[in-house]
Amino acid sequence: MHIYLVTHEREFSRRSNTGKLVQQFLPDETSVVPWRRKEPDSKLLTAIKSGRVAILAPDAEHKHDIHDFDGLVLLDSTWQEARKMYRQSEYLQDLPKITLNAKQASEFILRANQLEGGLSTVECVIELLRLQQRNTEADQLVLEFKAFIRACL
Repeated sequence: MHIYLVTHEREFSRRSNTGKLVQQFLPDETSVVPWRRKEPDSKLLTAIKSGRVAILAPDAEHKHDIHDFDGLVLLDSTWQEARKMYRQSEYLQDLPKITLNAKQASEFILRANQLEGGLSTVECVIELLRLQQRNTEADQLVLEFKAFIRACL
């Protein structure tokens, strides 16, 4: 599954951006796409038009099975920015929605105003790896995530 990290412009300069970890860990399976409300990325639009791309969303009403898709859009930003990005991007609003059911609380402690039950970008990818039975990679990414948090404190 290809991961499209639709990234808010502010994330590129934030030390606490976990999307960077995802890109480093899964470089061949990850595309970082700068979010543009009026000029969406042409490669992302092509992927969306294929009908084989979904978006990760908390508490989606109509949940789809992740295995039905070749690509997944993750909004890489703060929760407040992600809501704005989604609301202002018509090209994202009709995508099928995937919801993760994480069993543990987020360990991301580097930002305030976190959504209860929400996960950081890298924690979402860890859960996606587990859903794909890629547990060794998920465990390694957990270790890198914990080291990342320690380095940012």
